Amino acid sequence: MNLLVVFLLIYSFAIHEASSEDYYKLLNLPRDATVQEIRKSFKILAVKLHPDKNKDDAEAEQKFIKIAKAYEVLKDPMTRKEYDLHGDSEFKHKKQSYHSYSYYKDHFGIYDDDPLIVTLSQNDYELNVLDVNQAWFVNFYSPHCHHCHEMAPTWRKLALELEGVVRVAAVNCEEDYPLCYQLSIEAYPTLLFYEKEAHLYEGEKYRGSKTVQAMQEFILAKIQVKIHKISLPDWDAMKLQQWLLFLCGSESLSCPEENNIKKIAATMEGLLPVGHVKDDKLCQEISDTYKNQPIIFWQIDSNKIPKVHVIDGSDSKEIVDQILNILPNPPLLDENKFHDIRTKLRLGFDKPWLICFYLGAATDLKLELKRLPTMIPNINIGLIHCGKSSGLCSALHIVRYPTWCIIKRGGAFEVHQGRDVLHEVATFARDSSKSTNLQALSPADFNNIKNEGSAWYIDWYAPWCPPCKRLTPELRKASQHFEPEILQFGTIDCTLHRDLCARESIKSYPTMMLYNGSNVQRFLGTPNEAGIVDFIKDILNPVVLNLDENNFNLLARKPKNELWVVDFYAPWCGPCQHLAPQYRAFAKSVAEFSNIIVAQVDCVANGALCDYQNIRGYPTIRLYPLDSQGLSSMAIFNGQRDAISLKRWVLSFLPSKVETLTETQFKDEILTKKFHLPWLIDFYAPWCGHCVHFEPEFRIVAQKLDGIIRSAKIDCEAHRIFCGYQRVTGYPTVRLYLGPNEYVNIDSQNANELVRRINVILAEWKNRSKHDEL
Repeated sequence: MNLLVVFLLIYSFAIHEASSEDYYKLLNLPRDATVQEIRKSFKILAVKLHPDKNKDDAEAEQKFIKIAKAYEVLKDPMTRKEYDLHGDSEFKHKKQSYHSYSYYKDHFGIYDDDPLIVTLSQNDYELNVLDVNQAWFVNFYSPHCHHCHEMAPTWRKLALELEGVVRVAAVNCEEDYPLCYQLSIEAYPTLLFYEKEAHLYEGEKYRGSKTVQAMQEFILAKIQVKIHKISLPDWDAMKLQQWLLFLCGSESLSCPEENNIKKIAATMEGLLPVGHVKDDKLCQEISDTYKNQPIIFWQIDSNKIPKVHVIDGSDSKEIVDQILNILPNPPLLDENKFHDIRTKLRLGFDKPWLICFYLGAATDLKLELKRLPTMIPNINIGLIHCGKSSGLCSALHIVRYPTWCIIKRGGAFEVHQGRDVLHEVATFARDSSKSTNLQALSPADFNNIKNEGSAWYIDWYAPWCPPCKRLTPELRKASQHFEPEILQFGTIDCTLHRDLCARESIKSYPTMMLYNGSNVQRFLGTPNEAGIVDFIKDILNPVVLNLDENNFNLLARKPKNELWVVDFYAPWCGPCQHLAPQYRAFAKSVAEFSNIIVAQVDCVANGALCDYQNIRGYPTIRLYPLDSQGLSSMAIFNGQRDAISLKRWVLSFLPSKVETLTETQFKDEILTKKFHLPWLIDFYAPWCGHCVHFEPEFRIVAQKLDGIIRSAKIDCEAHRIFCGYQRVTGYPTVRLYLGPNEYVNIDSQNANELVRRINVILAEWKNRSKHDEL
């Protein structure tokens, strides 16, 4: 019997394993693969494994269905996130169809496997194209369009010609129809050009001839490149820096065409300034071979001594390659050098280091590596070959190449999550080096953090996840608001550390948690710098009291002179997450009322307590008013869930220091007799949105200045003619009456600013009154 049970268990486990194949392994992909890598890998497998090409294999169709399903799940960020977090349980029963062999061979992603053409999708189009440093030329096509296939060789040749000048891209409108519809693409192929810093809908439609020469001339006419015109008087000052010079005097026989010079200048942007010399005398001074060899790399060494390199060739790529080969390479580091650098940085003795981890030859990185020193002069740059330093790369969890990382002052280590694009890498290096209080964490680091009980704010992410990429710069800026002694920041890559993320119940990307000893708080709010900083400050210095089963008796024994507001919520609840920052803002706005207590109850952690309180939905906001004891009386909030609406609702339960005046009362109390205390008047209209928002602020002013002034309001909808006679032209109008015929208009609608301004006005008025008496 026992043997039978064991056999059944082993059999069922085997079935489960067979039905739970790893989608990434099926497609031969790392877990942090990009969408482009997923599409490229699937296309290779689709052509190789399609049932039409493997008719002798009885299992060919089932094998193909598996890879087709893996592709469909992983290509979309939403389904990929579900798969990463929960496996294939949600996709097991999904029926998968597939296309014919000819579709995958001839129609599936014309440019997916092209190394120079970037295939963009709805998920990353805006992130890529709206680039402050790079212009883009995008081809919108359909794989079923005959003209699109005819144009493909031309588009590939254009990408080759303009490499380094402009980013050439493609969008498959069959795969990403919503994006094409959003951009009003009505025919294929449609070509859009985006200048640097363009907006999403500012792509200029190309209407010219679809030849390489015509499109290249269009691009070169659009891009702005600085080419210095150098004359003989200018040269003495300019020759102390490095230059790429085109010596095109009247006697020069082989000067490159203007378009080639412009292409080279665009490629060298950020690396070398480009100069154009037409003066034969200056040309001769710079190089006596300029007539036949007009291209010069004017290099300056560390002693400011020039060295003249003659560059042969007229092809722009050949010229650029020769210059790059002359420029020095970053140093190659080994494991010992890496640890030595990190030790020095921990002691504050070195500049930050940007390190590129790579395999094979670094020739593909040549342009980026040579440009970077001029873009980030205050950061050292180094190379680590992961074939030669495999132990170090393994310890640092480097799994894809190239990987860019930075070691900061203090020794923190951070990995670049974005694209391997020059300007993004440089921006990462600059921003990350400033954020010394943020570092990448391993499972061992996280376990140490939990054991020590130190305060850490941790971002759990996946590098392919678009919201994670948008969050990272905000997280860096937020980390700069806190000293490491108070709070440290870390990131954990859930594609590398899946078991840890599963153990910590990470259900979505990005997830941010604040760990402070045994207290763990999940971030709820707007995922930007201000939202993160406000959240952390509110947790470290709470404005909202957290109630649980141990301290709920504080509310149960509430005295009559306190008003309590309590939010019963669940961390997984979407409306609760949206309410969280508004609820904290509301708590801060009423913090000056010592008799108002703002609290919250986590109904997941305190389920029995919420059940006992008969909580049936989230969020539920209850108010326990003044003059009631304990839980004997309550009101439930049903308004809009924002800080202002909450504040108005809560303050309506407090006795108000604001009187309501009619026209007759206004005349009797203010306009026709001398009064002892000045009057602060709010002229309002019930339909005025600003008046509604201002009402709780006005009540606070009345409370703070009670005994110094009298506060009142008058409805100008009910007393329109009277308000007009008082020259009230907008709502709300705030006016401080110092006497029947003397008043001051105050523009502010902020309670603290109003109090400050009123105190200044009253002080000046009292000084003036004393002077008049004397």
